[in-house]
Amino acid sequence: MDWKKVAFALIVALTMIGTVWFAYHFASQESLNDYIGDEVWYVPASRNVLHLLGVNVTYEHNGSYGVNVIFTNESDKLKYLSTADAIAAFNGVKLRIEYYNFPGVYYEIPKEKYRSFLNELALQIPRDAYYVVPGFWYPDKEDIQDYLNTEHPFLGKDIIMTSMVLLGDKPIYWRLPGIIEFALIELFVVLATYRISRSYLASLIALAFVVADPTLQATSIAAMLDIHVAFFVALFVLALAYEKELGSAVAIGLAGAAKLSGAFGWPVLLYRALKRENSFIRFFSIVVIIPGIAFLIPEITIIKAIGFIPWLEQFLGSFKWHLSYKGPNPNTSPFWQWFVNYRAFPFHFNPNVFASTDPVLLLGMVVLILAMPWLHRRKPGILAPFMVFWSTIGFFALQYVLGGKTQFSFYATVLVPPAAVVMGVALNELLKWEAFRESLRLYWSWIIGLKETVKARIGR
Repeated sequence: MDWKKVAFALIVALTMIGTVWFAYHFASQESLNDYIGDEVWYVPASRNVLHLLGVNVTYEHNGSYGVNVIFTNESDKLKYLSTADAIAAFNGVKLRIEYYNFPGVYYEIPKEKYRSFLNELALQIPRDAYYVVPGFWYPDKEDIQDYLNTEHPFLGKDIIMTSMVLLGDKPIYWRLPGIIEFALIELFVVLATYRISRSYLASLIALAFVVADPTLQATSIAAMLDIHVAFFVALFVLALAYEKELGSAVAIGLAGAAKLSGAFGWPVLLYRALKRENSFIRFFSIVVIIPGIAFLIPEITIIKAIGFIPWLEQFLGSFKWHLSYKGPNPNTSPFWQWFVNYRAFPFHFNPNVFASTDPVLLLGMVVLILAMPWLHRRKPGILAPFMVFWSTIGFFALQYVLGGKTQFSFYATVLVPPAAVVMGVALNELLKWEAFRESLRLYWSWIIGLKETVKARIGR
């Protein structure tokens, strides 16, 4: 039996299990049973699209079902809110939250009374004056009941929606996919690093960078888009490490479908295809057609919800939004500040959840520019994740120059998988590990010598 291989696999497996266990318990605590960070946009958008598709979700709390009663306008709310309140009271309402930035109210109705509540609403309030959206309460934001988040691609919301449908409309269930993806990112980074380095030690160094990364830790417990982007970028890096052209093309398309920044590593796919493909048809398929199909398939849900032409218009219009200044924000952090963790984005206070970056990891990628030619000669596969990292930085810089100056620290989540792979391989090559091995041998010999000295003195 290869004990090194067994020990390596055990360390990785236990790390992944520990990651899921810790993140799940942190994200499910009662104080986080609400929206955190930008969940206030992505989760309602997911719920709204499900409603447009005719899919209802369920939020159950202490034997009651949550339901949002949304009035058509403020006039209808003024006219019929008291009627809805009376019906809710008659059916034993457990919780009532009135919204003030849009015409609606949230109730928690005992399960055995829920159907009666809905029937009474239908009997006493005109159908064109309201509609109901079952599930968790909304954040009290202006027009949030109609918000669809079409300024971003839809794969991240597809993942959130799938979890909501299968498990329920509850904060921990919104976050569960990201928690699982965090553990899978660890696996992808380990496999990619080992493929490039053929070293268990290099792989464990890369794993340590991923496990300890504060941006991954924060975004994995928030139902936002960035953990999903990082997941597919990690898959892209893995496919590049194994030199799988089809897998790389699909992965970069899916990464872009989670958030456009996921596609910022596309030039690496282009570079690989230019080097390898002699057929124009195959080249074009690898760099355009396959990524395009992978990008478009997750958009089917939003296209079905609002129609192809509105989706296309809003998608094309989103580029203007991405390249615009969104106004002053105390948490803005341009891309160069990520390297020194200058301004971490706060997701939640007490418990504190901040999207801090890891300066050691990111500044290490700057230092490695000087060593990359030598590293590339020793481990040629290191160039691909290195290029993914800097291509992504380059596009963030271009976005900033073109006007998209409203950037935040959690955008850096996408940088962690390629950076961790590069650092794992590089540190294993650059550090003189025999110094550590020899030092450990000397420590052990000193311990043995001390033990023998103690024994000799006791024997006297």
